[in-house]
Amino acid sequence: MVKGLAVEGAGLAVPEGKTGPVVFVPFTTAGDRVQIEITESKKNFARGKLLEILSPGPGRINPACSLHFSESRKMGACGGCNWQHLSYSTQLVEKRNLVIDTLKKIGGFKNPHVKETIASPQVWNYRNKVQIPFGKKEGKIVCGFYEMQSHRIVEFSGCPVQSDLSVRIALKVKALAQAGNWPIYDEVSGNGWLRHLLIRSNHEGKSLLAFITRNDYFPKGPALDSLIQEFPQIVGIHQNIQALRTSVILGRKWKKLWGQESLTERIGPFVFKVSAGSFLQVNTPAAEILYRTAIAGLADGGRPALVLDLYCGVGTTSLWASQVADRVIGVEENPQAVADAWENARLNKINRVRFLAGKSEAVLSRTLRDIKEDSAVLCDPPRTGLAPHLPKVLGRLPIRKLVYISCDSATFSRDASLLCHQGFSLRSVQPVDLFPQTSHVELVGIFERGS
Repeated sequence: MVKGLAVEGAGLAVPEGKTGPVVFVPFTTAGDRVQIEITESKKNFARGKLLEILSPGPGRINPACSLHFSESRKMGACGGCNWQHLSYSTQLVEKRNLVIDTLKKIGGFKNPHVKETIASPQVWNYRNKVQIPFGKKEGKIVCGFYEMQSHRIVEFSGCPVQSDLSVRIALKVKALAQAGNWPIYDEVSGNGWLRHLLIRSNHEGKSLLAFITRNDYFPKGPALDSLIQEFPQIVGIHQNIQALRTSVILGRKWKKLWGQESLTERIGPFVFKVSAGSFLQVNTPAAEILYRTAIAGLADGGRPALVLDLYCGVGTTSLWASQVADRVIGVEENPQAVADAWENARLNKINRVRFLAGKSEAVLSRTLRDIKEDSAVLCDPPRTGLAPHLPKVLGRLPIRKLVYISCDSATFSRDASLLCHQGFSLRSVQPVDLFPQTSHVELVGIFERGS
């Protein structure tokens, strides 16, 4: 019997009529009675593979993506959407439960105040960016998504969480690669050329493409002309060179092959210029809800004179924060994103914002004299969370409020505990669903500190 769901989205199964460790079983849900095969056994837990659903739990539905989604992960199953077997209302409840459970187990919070999960306005076709790996199988070029916990590519023929345009562009590139006999990168040998295809789209249906390659070679021929002619929605084509033998998708070197440098995207009252490699939330309608939630937390209790926006990316949160603060300083390590952020401030005619390039902890140490008592911090770090020394740096500053946007409840819980040891208190956590059909959830944590 499956008793609940774990942080990574797998079900927690307990053997019926037997004693033994809990078993993590992907693609199950609370109330399922299942037959499984143990694939890994440890002292305190085990991992299993779903063989058969004997009786379904109350939250189970038939997955929409029957072609690629397979509960038992049989041949041809995609590893992308691990919660398609749950009704959307069940997903929202379980995401809140996972945040609570993680705050208790990792953060040590006894009774955290976690609000009900805010639903995404779109639950299908919501993603504005996709990175598609390429490979070879039986002599043919394949592209798609990886199987769970592997780099085996499941062939791509459609995806209900991506835009239809992104799917069609990817399939066209695969056909061009096959016709041109493009050398495809091989992870084992390190040979080959084409590694991934990145497609970024906006609300107007325009797209940027980026070929991620091992070197700066690009095949001669009419490939680009063919793409541009068939898809007038493409406004720019770029190349990113990732020469390292690594699972990190993007390298540092970029080349423009044709067209525009960037796209514009509207989120709420603001228009943002975004380069192919810059960070932007993948679910634009839900991102507006996320930012409104974060800014409401900043404004609650009075207008701060200064907001320090750490990990500010292309300036999205900085511009939103400018609505409730006298002054905003955005800090970002990626120099291209900083350039985009300045351009976004200009586009939106916002003059209360400035941007600094560098690591957050280093920049904060250089700007201590600018910190005032009524200042606040807004941060949206990567999945790995805050830099190791940043909580201590923040603890030394006279900050009354901190708003933390996170895409990973585990690292958020760790950082929340560290921040509380520096004198902050966690007032509330608001989950916002930016990733329907998956176990991932975005959240907004509100921290406060007295005089």
